[in-house]
Amino acid sequence: MQILPKSLYAAFDTYPAPKGAAVHIREFAQTLFTHTGSGLLLVLGDENLPSWQIEGGMQIRRLASDEPNYLKRAMQFGEFVYAHAEMLRSDLQIAHFRDPWSGIPLLDVQDRRYKTVYEVNALPSIELPARYGAISSTTCNKIRLFEKRCWEEADWIVCPSQVIKNCLTELGANASKITVIPNGAKLIDPTQISLPADSPEQYLIYFGAVQSWQGVEVLFKAMTFLRDMPELKLVLCASGSKPRLKYLQKLAVRMGLEQQLIWHFKVSQTVVTEWLAGAAISIAPLVECSRNLIQGCCPIKIVESMAMGKPVIASDLPVVRELLEHNQTGWLIRPDRPAELARAIRILLAHPQERDRIGENARRKASTDLTWEASANTLKAIYSQLLA
Repeated sequence: MQILPKSLYAAFDTYPAPKGAAVHIREFAQTLFTHTGSGLLLVLGDENLPSWQIEGGMQIRRLASDEPNYLKRAMQFGEFVYAHAEMLRSDLQIAHFRDPWSGIPLLDVQDRRYKTVYEVNALPSIELPARYGAISSTTCNKIRLFEKRCWEEADWIVCPSQVIKNCLTELGANASKITVIPNGAKLIDPTQISLPADSPEQYLIYFGAVQSWQGVEVLFKAMTFLRDMPELKLVLCASGSKPRLKYLQKLAVRMGLEQQLIWHFKVSQTVVTEWLAGAAISIAPLVECSRNLIQGCCPIKIVESMAMGKPVIASDLPVVRELLEHNQTGWLIRPDRPAELARAIRILLAHPQERDRIGENARRKASTDLTWEASANTLKAIYSQLLA
């Protein structure tokens, strides 16, 4: 006999997937479902993933759409979410959603008994123009109205950084019902990890998604200033759209970086962990743009690097300063400065004891402030309060 879920977690994202969002979805969904006793995860799928499955204590239902238009696909997902929420409205206790495409249909269900939690990792009205240059301001204004309804009508709001909370309150959201829950990571001892058999003797690592705001182009330019160190490699465990990945590969060739880069596309979290364990430095070269400055973020790549005791060189932005302190738990540089990034890489490579000190400080901070267990405890307290 199938148990009806008592909670629902909806995310307009493919799950599982080789990017930080999927890790976050897994941790938060499992926390919700454990707290309520059972749950349903509604996500996107593809031709390689089943439309329905049971994984541990969660049911997963996926919408596999071949609609190429982002907004039309989002509307399809909204209908998908509404159909399930309408069917389960008498049994659900909590509905937790990550985006307005999921939130509006959950709020639209008549006579619903469940409480709602809006998890704001990104605002499409800010992020979509960075991804799709042709999107109109009229469309973004309409999307902003969807977002506004979500933050006004949701019973609670969670977000991963103070910058995002500040953004929401400046837009009119009620600060008293917003809780900042930073991303977390599992503490891993790199000495217990088997390194990839083909790993070079010394290498840097960039891992995660490769959207324009991540600064991969800046990192490539920095590598051109390090050509006098031919033994130094850059490993990229990259995920993203096929056009974006192809563009970056062609760009690397045009910049003459073929011998300096080692590509790994859409690999599993296990493989990323293996490569991270052997890296000398982890790089997070976020660019200075509205997506990072105004909207905000909480890069999982930084948190996971800290949890493994790896020194991180990252852009000196407010969202990064929430996680790293210069020359203590990380090394901060001005954003969009490839020469400065290259110089920082040289400094840390030349001083291995400093690298170890920074990495150990970062690991200590992660162990106290940035674990998924700590995030889960905060989230469970919110659920308990709502259900009370």
